[in-house]
Amino acid sequence: NYGVNNYMHDERQQMLANERIGKLLWKLALPAGIGMFVMALYNLVDTIFIGQIVGSLGIAGLTIVFPIQILVMGMGMVIGIGGASLISRSLGARDFEKAERTLGNAVFLAVTLGILITIVGLSNSSFWLRLIGASETILPYAKDYLDIILLGTVFRIFAMGISQLVRAEGNARVAMISMLIGAILNILLDAVFILALGMGIKGAAIATVLSQALTALYIIHYYLFQGSSVKVHMKNFVPKVIVIREIMIIGFGS
Repeated sequence: NYGVNNYMHDERQQMLANERIGKLLWKLALPAGIGMFVMALYNLVDTIFIGQIVGSLGIAGLTIVFPIQILVMGMGMVIGIGGASLISRSLGARDFEKAERTLGNAVFLAVTLGILITIVGLSNSSFWLRLIGASETILPYAKDYLDIILLGTVFRIFAMGISQLVRAEGNARVAMISMLIGAILNILLDAVFILALGMGIKGAAIATVLSQALTALYIIHYYLFQGSSVKVHMKNFVPKVIVIREIMIIGFGS
């Protein structure tokens, strides 16, 4: 396994070093673009199903929650961009220890921020929804959706952030597949929970959380079993202030 992993890493490094720029951009940028498009599909699919079954108040509830989802996705992007930059440079310098430390700290950040946002959000979700403009008519719909969506915050930040780290290895295809799996499952589960089971806006939220959980599990499976260049070591999940600061500075700066 060690030999195979080294071979796969060297092959990716050769690709990054020697491929023509146009071809390399096509290989890496296209899957990255598809991955981002797929993430946008989550809200679009939920909106379509809710619009058809629940109606305009349901759509209004989803729309009110959207800024909170953007905030969560933004935190994932900050971790992803910052961590990906550090990992790319570390792999380029063949400093695998730093790359692995960056991965561990990025995962720590994703999980910690996800838990904090979940706790703060659920502590008084009605307050936050009123703060961003929810009327008393829309509030029950928005609250039904948000209270469930918040339970999947860790999965969303993890999927958004750590998939960028996979891409930084030159493995954009794996990152794209992880997003596609989640998007396709979200469509199927929306049909089950909203159409078949009649769960309305709560069903849309459950479908989204389960889909993002599967995306996160696929990424974990990649790091553990699919020959990632960056290995997982428990010691690297211990936070290092220097690494976390670098990730956040680069991520916010971008």
